[in-house]
Amino acid sequence: MSSPPGLRQRVYVGTMAELTSQRWLLAHLAPDAFGRPREAIVLLDESDEPRAYLNQCRHLPIPLDAGSRDFFFKGELQCSTHGARYRLRDGMCVAGPCRGAALAALPIEITTALVFVVDNGAR
Repeated sequence: MSSPPGLRQRVYVGTMAELTSQRWLLAHLAPDAFGRPREAIVLLDESDEPRAYLNQCRHLPIPLDAGSRDFFFKGELQCSTHGARYRLRDGMCVAGPCRGAALAALPIEITTALVFVVDNGAR
């Protein structure tokens, strides 16, 4: 069941220790308005700052990893389907058909080393 529009829901991702050792974690979000699954990728950027982005390419509304769980190429997020590449610090597409568009960023809350992403309904 999807969340009502405008509802912000905290979703547990993992611990800071897990994020630090793995460099990225996934959070399963509420389905979109059409019932399609959504997820967030939570990662550490180049400065080890946590960031969260909707796992959806800006060129086509498909998961960046196409289910492979392989997100990175030469220090950037990369769409496995057509090669669009995104900076970690701001999600901006720097190469590919959606150059200049940014991934949908999601707020992160860290409480006593627990990491939550705030599902704000981003598409």
